[in-house]
Amino acid sequence: MDSSGRKIEIFEPFSRALDLTKLILFQPFDLAKWFVIGFAAFLSHLGGNGGNGLNWNPNLRGGDWNWKVRSATNSVFGSSGEWPAWVLPLIVIGVAALIALVIVCLWLGARGRFIFTDCIVRNRGAIVEPWNEWKREGNSYFLFSLVAGVIILTVLALASLPLWLSAAFGGEPLGGASLVLAISFLAVIALAVLVAYHLVSSFMIPVMYRRKCGAGEAFGASIAAIMAYPGAVILYVLFSLVLYVAFMILGCILMCVTCCIVAIPYLGTVLLLPFHVFFMSYLLLFVRQFGPDYDPWANIVQIEPTAPLPPPETPLTPPEPPPVQL
Repeated sequence: MDSSGRKIEIFEPFSRALDLTKLILFQPFDLAKWFVIGFAAFLSHLGGNGGNGLNWNPNLRGGDWNWKVRSATNSVFGSSGEWPAWVLPLIVIGVAALIALVIVCLWLGARGRFIFTDCIVRNRGAIVEPWNEWKREGNSYFLFSLVAGVIILTVLALASLPLWLSAAFGGEPLGGASLVLAISFLAVIALAVLVAYHLVSSFMIPVMYRRKCGAGEAFGASIAAIMAYPGAVILYVLFSLVLYVAFMILGCILMCVTCCIVAIPYLGTVLLLPFHVFFMSYLLLFVRQFGPDYDPWANIVQIEPTAPLPPPETPLTPPEPPPVQL
């Protein structure tokens, strides 16, 4: 609690997120709305689950490591001098196509986050209207994600230097305790960077939705909120991590029960939609505690009529209230 008397709760937003999930998806149950919100959730996750894999065999040392890499390459392609003329252009085109696909997914994911947020805040299933309404914010968030991705890859590349620098200059690859320390260092750096990015970028979505601002302003506001309540934010991160682990365990069980149907893109999102709605609701309800400027529901206001009331036979229909009163 700060000097203004504001207290940041962890479990109260959790309980309210459960109620909000039931309200959106089950009160009443609407199959068409379910599929539309499922598509919005699917879009919001495009480009948002990237990871950094590291495969390294500690038994591949010295000449043995170099020989096996060369042997594997030569067995597939032959030596570089034996490659057909079309191989190198094909590799370049393939890499360019992969980069373009990643960028498109990041763009769709950025726009999708605001669509999914809008579906939850307004308790509706809609794609086209929020797609157009939040175009500027979505594009700004996309550019932020693109720049942040380049920075993260650069940091991870620098952190991985001890793993491959020696071998790249003809020296002995790391082994034993040195290899363990280098991998541990990279893992710690990767975990810290990815958690920090996920936290800040998650806070930015409700801030941008509330203020209709660019990513730069939202980034500063998110950092300020996190620094103002570090203890509550750390507890939120740890509790969310426990929830995500439980979700992944349940997802693995459902994958086995449904013969991997939940692993099919979009269909899996639709089947697991209550979990996706809950996690986004929990985020929005947690962030709104930081003040009116962080409350995405603050944009939903009752519109008072300015014209005289119509005759009694055609009563004025009041605007829809916010999806949930908190």
